[in-house]
Amino acid sequence: MEDKFSLKKTVSLTLGLSFLVMSYTGIMLFFTPKGKIAFWTDWTLLGLSKTQYTDLHITSMFLFLTAGVWHIYYNWKPLVSYLKTHAHRLNPLKKEFLAAVLLNLFFVGATMFHLPPMQSIVNLNTAIKDYWERQVGAPPFGHAEEATVALLAPQNGIDTPTALKRLRDAGFRAKNGQQTLEQIAVENGVSAQKVYDTMLPRAQAQQSVAPLSGMGRRSIGSLAEAGHIDLEKALAYLEEQGVIATPQTTMRDAAGQLGTTPYTLFETLQALP
Repeated sequence: MEDKFSLKKTVSLTLGLSFLVMSYTGIMLFFTPKGKIAFWTDWTLLGLSKTQYTDLHITSMFLFLTAGVWHIYYNWKPLVSYLKTHAHRLNPLKKEFLAAVLLNLFFVGATMFHLPPMQSIVNLNTAIKDYWERQVGAPPFGHAEEATVALLAPQNGIDTPTALKRLRDAGFRAKNGQQTLEQIAVENGVSAQKVYDTMLPRAQAQQSVAPLSGMGRRSIGSLAEAGHIDLEKALAYLEEQGVIATPQTTMRDAAGQLGTTPYTLFETLQALP
């Protein structure tokens, strides 16, 4: 005899599977480059782009929440019965409950105040994104793929007809200067970065690198490890300025104590003799 379709079982299975999809996409997003890098280079990981991972993460979250509400609805009576029967065991002053609350507060607090070991996880994420930027290159500015040929050409010392000629000589289909790099890239099945590099003389294209981004959340130690500043000199300078800092201190926190911006502080630390 064929089993009848069970909506209750379907909801339970949906809850579990959507949790797995949401967890998987969340892990993948941890390893993705910054958005400007992903869009510029047409970056993918295991066949999916950053946008696709983000979209899947959002939709699976909504499916998970919806299935969760349905799951509570289908199990409402046993849940209420359990709460009534075991109400005495749900004492918020019990050690287990307090331990769970404190653990969650520690994760939230350590993340908000940039404390270890949470800051180490954030630094690892920043290091991964910096790795992709070094490996594949960065756009001249954020969302440069949305800029038109007519806008970018003069900024790089060439006129629009010359830029279009270079693209067409390289085999690209480029209609006019009002097309964005993204439109040309999609039409030709390449990255916006490839279109941009083809427009410019090779040496000039290689020099078109964006400055470090996300400076506020970077730690002094991570900038030193990447070779951007000297750690000992930076800490000594900050100490002279009355700033309490360690290698784990973020540029936002250090700059806040000085009443300046993270980028201004970074330039100061870079220029230390």
